[in-house]
Amino acid sequence: MKSYHDHPAISSSKLKKIACGTDLDYWAAYEDPNRMPMVPSDAMRQGSLVDCLITEPQNFDRKYVVAPKCDRRTKAGKATWAEAQEVARERCADLVPEDWHHTAKLIANKLLTDPVTSPYLQGQGQEPHFWHDKEHDVECRYLPDMQIPDQGLLVDLKKSRSANPAHFARQAFSLGYDIQGAHYAEGYRDKYGVYPEKVVLLAYEWVWPFNASVNIISDELLEVGRDRREEAICRLKECRGINEWPSWGVHVMEAPRWHKVDDPANDTDVSDLELEGL
Repeated sequence: MKSYHDHPAISSSKLKKIACGTDLDYWAAYEDPNRMPMVPSDAMRQGSLVDCLITEPQNFDRKYVVAPKCDRRTKAGKATWAEAQEVARERCADLVPEDWHHTAKLIANKLLTDPVTSPYLQGQGQEPHFWHDKEHDVECRYLPDMQIPDQGLLVDLKKSRSANPAHFARQAFSLGYDIQGAHYAEGYRDKYGVYPEKVVLLAYEWVWPFNASVNIISDELLEVGRDRREEAICRLKECRGINEWPSWGVHVMEAPRWHKVDDPANDTDVSDLELEGL
């Protein structure tokens, strides 16, 4: 799917980058002619591994090489790992440890058989779509994890440190998942002629017992996402037009709300957010 990710059309990842960070963050990631290739974190790679097993299992052997279990501190283990690396290089595939593969298979099987989550995973997976957004006069693209057109469902899988709906909701907004949902909904409408009836974020945890939650984006939150998407597109077009990519700028620092003992904001500790940053 390299050609898709290299395409210059606007994606939800690009919009989230500029909406949840700075214009400079966006430039550094996508516009800087000397930018370094993005290196996915282990958490991102684990999430992509689960995605592949669920949404495009037919492409698993093309995209991944599973390294045999070995002790890389030993001579034999180093040789085994080096051999697996060479195979991965030849295939242009991602080399993953056997324990990652084992965990990902358990998660995929659980999500595909669980009576709550499985109905949201019985559709078309990983089908890219490109369209021209006439309202903003920009080229766009999206690559949903799962679509079930006859049910009006648009589903995205999200590996999260916590699938607790309350924790995940805070993480989702801070990472711009509402923007992603709105962008995907626009792509869905262009492809199928109507907006999806439900935009779903299916959150799951990497550790046993692999808790999961089905999070349906409300109409209100989706409208917020549309507003944030529009703001991000306008900012992107403005920055491109003047070729200026500012950072945070100058701000007046106020006393935080939590400096008052009786402030309700004190009820939430930063550690409760359990942000993972996918």
